[in-house]
Amino acid sequence: MAAVDKRTMWVFLVLIAVLTLGLTAGFLPRTEEMRLALLALQQMLFILGGIAGGRREVFRRPDRKTVAYSLLSGVLLYVLNTVTGLISIRAAMYLFDYDLVQSLLLRERLGVEVLLASKKPLIFFAMVFLLTLGAPIGEELFFRGLLVDLWKERYGTGKAVLLAALLFALMHFYVLQFVPVLLSGIFLGILFARSENVLVPIIAHAAVNSLVLCVWLLGL
Repeated sequence: MAAVDKRTMWVFLVLIAVLTLGLTAGFLPRTEEMRLALLALQQMLFILGGIAGGRREVFRRPDRKTVAYSLLSGVLLYVLNTVTGLISIRAAMYLFDYDLVQSLLLRERLGVEVLLASKKPLIFFAMVFLLTLGAPIGEELFFRGLLVDLWKERYGTGKAVLLAALLFALMHFYVLQFVPVLLSGIFLGILFARSENVLVPIIAHAAVNSLVLCVWLLGL
């Protein structure tokens, strides 16, 4: 089996496993522990697929300049997310019923915020770890380190970045935040395509999530 075929196989295996996990979640108890376990398992699947299917060449230790560039890119992406998120919500309120928009907004924030607001220290710290490290590592290894790298060989860099970003946004199952997540995927894909180093979008993604967490904590 050719190298590209093996990588494609990992893409399909991970996507099927993640979708199956999502369907199974509807039949499981919706406790904090179960929610956390499902989120952690999802990221583990992304990490497994990204490592098993990714090329070793995209895993390179960044120097200080690259780390600084990645962190700055993360700050810029946070600003982009904040602005596009506000625009998306304002546009939705203009087009749709206010109560519907509030309901969608609550649903999209519920999963993460419920666990961060947990009174159980283990749940809280595990969610912080998952948000600031687990998700950035898992999602970037899979969507950028595997998908963008694989698809650019077939469709070219531009289409690969866009397709991976679209799948990235779809698998978050957001409505109001779909456009911000899509733009984030494109931004992170460009970072990866320019650097050929998956650690660049990982650091940027971790910076974004850390800033989101800090803002959330300050708002408590």
